[in-house]
Amino acid sequence: VIWYSGHSLSFLDTMGKAFEKKYPFIKVRVVRASDETMTNRISTEKRAGKILFDVVNGQLLPVIQRLGVLAPFRTAGVDLIEPRFKDPNGYWAGVNLTYYVLSYNTALVSKDEVPQDWPDLVSAKWKGKIGMDPEEYQWLGGMMGYLGEEKARKILEGIAQQQIQWRKGHSLLLQLTLAGEFALSLGYAHEVEISKSKGASVDWVRTTKPIIGGLSKVGLSSAPPHPNAAKLLVDFLTSKEGQIEYLKAGYNPVLPGIRPKGSSLDPVDLDLFPVSPRVILDLNRYVREFDAIFGPRR
Repeated sequence: VIWYSGHSLSFLDTMGKAFEKKYPFIKVRVVRASDETMTNRISTEKRAGKILFDVVNGQLLPVIQRLGVLAPFRTAGVDLIEPRFKDPNGYWAGVNLTYYVLSYNTALVSKDEVPQDWPDLVSAKWKGKIGMDPEEYQWLGGMMGYLGEEKARKILEGIAQQQIQWRKGHSLLLQLTLAGEFALSLGYAHEVEISKSKGASVDWVRTTKPIIGGLSKVGLSSAPPHPNAAKLLVDFLTSKEGQIEYLKAGYNPVLPGIRPKGSSLDPVDLDLFPVSPRVILDLNRYVREFDAIFGPRR
């Protein structure tokens, strides 16, 4: 079974082995690429009239769906997933949610100083002390979807005046936050939790309204080279068994009841707002919005 994915190679290897253990007569062949590269590859396959993948997963599934290369599917796991985490017509379903959160160095920011919500970042004390990736387009789109465009733009314009420290990549941002290069950064909650578990002086804010979620989705090819194996893999990824593998790897599974109650990442206690497919399909608009608000970024 041929699986196109943007997940890390180590995770894909682990998940592939778990699937092969359950179905020893099926071998998983992974093609790993960024969402943009994967989308372009599938677009090329479509134009050539030969679809080469069985299963695809990433955040840009709405764009891939628009290419007409996905088939609707239904699994027992998908039936249990919240409606906001799946396509209403069954063309894709979420498998894990990345929380965009405000992370902070606990040695530099006292409990009393921790910002509780996004508007708190406009305080003068945070000037020059906030790190961000220069391409947070989906996060901006999510903020506008939750807050409304006018309110979100006002908050973000205030943050833009804070001499943002631009660095490419969330892992780098976390490393620099740990190193004390800046006190705060926009990062991924699960990465912060992994660092915390190793004793690092870092934490993240759970009270922001909203916490934007980047939804990684899975889809089934409309012309899979291995149709039966493809259906089994989609079923596995959305099943309790597959979702536990996501949890073990540090990801945030979307199937209810997988994450233990009381976990700091438990979605029950967070104001999560997944990035809308509308944002994904009109991402260039949010690129322009980001450029207009934050200006040149170096």
